[in-house]
Amino acid sequence: MMKNDNLVKMKKYDITCEQVNIYHYKQYQYGKLEDAINYARHDQSNPDVNFTLNGEERTPLSQSGKDES
Repeated sequence: MMKNDNLVKMKKYDITCEQVNIYHYKQYQYGKLEDAINYARHDQSNPDVNFTLNGEERTPLSQSGKDES
């Protein structure tokens, strides 16, 4: 949650903020819901197969839950 004084400063300087959705499946995170669903679907139907979605590697999370890259 943002502090009220930060909101006042944002309004004063016309600063906006966007939130980014991050989808999690097991220890991986995805920027696109479709990628998370596709991997989960594949993982649950073929648990012994590892693959890449759309040429992008899955991104493991650190223990803090933040992206390690």
